[in-house]
Amino acid sequence: MQDIKLVKNNIVLKKATIDDIDEIINLYAERMNWFKENGIKQWSKYLNNHPKEQFIQVIENGDFYILKKEDEIIAGFEISTDSHFWNDNKTNAYYLYKVVSKVGYKNIGSEIFKNAKNITRLNGKKYLRIECLTSNKKLNEIYERNGFKYVKEGIDYYHYTLREWKIDE
Repeated sequence: MQDIKLVKNNIVLKKATIDDIDEIINLYAERMNWFKENGIKQWSKYLNNHPKEQFIQVIENGDFYILKKEDEIIAGFEISTDSHFWNDNKTNAYYLYKVVSKVGYKNIGSEIFKNAKNITRLNGKKYLRIECLTSNKKLNEIYERNGFKYVKEGIDYYHYTLREWKIDE
């Protein structure tokens, strides 16, 4: 995939490369600190649960995308066919994981979702699915506003909510 220059705010969408790994990890570390400083119980052990080697594998598989403004990575996300929490290998779907935005960039989430939906559409998938902590009401509201409809809740190592966006909507 060649870089796609987005009209809005001179942002570029591209697949991450190994050269981006340290900046990507720093992006998550910054967001983890922001959550902690703002009393948000989210991602307290994120980089322990998702070590650098996992990010390297996702990048090498071509499944990690970044949004860049000039030379700065301002967001990242993984799009995968791994259904993990959904336990569904039959539905023609992509799964959105590791969504992160740079601290200080407001409303970049909608750009992440627009691009993830476009990738889903271009690759002939019917759904884009996402999960999050059920207790994170604000994040669930953000997902709802961006077209991710509630499907169900479950419990694995945490209580999660499953949401999906259907391509026809």
